[in-house]
Amino acid sequence: MNNNDLLGLVLSGFIGALTNLFHALYRNTVRDGRHLLIRFVISMLAICPAYLFCEYMNFKRDVAFIIGYVFGTLGDRVINELYRKERRFYDFFIGSIEKTGKNQD
Repeated sequence: MNNNDLLGLVLSGFIGALTNLFHALYRNTVRDGRHLLIRFVISMLAICPAYLFCEYMNFKRDVAFIIGYVFGTLGDRVINELYRKERRFYDFFIGSIEKTGKNQD
């Protein structure tokens, strides 16, 4: 994969991450700015496995851009799973655990 293809993959993943954030804002699933930042960072980090996957499978340029977009869009599903299954772990990272160790609800 040459530099232009890599840049296109990153840009398509960035657009996917923005799509995901706009959808989260529309659905009102974001608590605050920190939560929004965490979702964005996870969505952007999901581009790294997309690059590795495209490089390993030796996909064409157009398919690599589509995969980058999908990985950027679905990257925050990791956060949703953490929130659903491991709420205290997630609350620790967004800073909403009280000093006594209980969740603020």
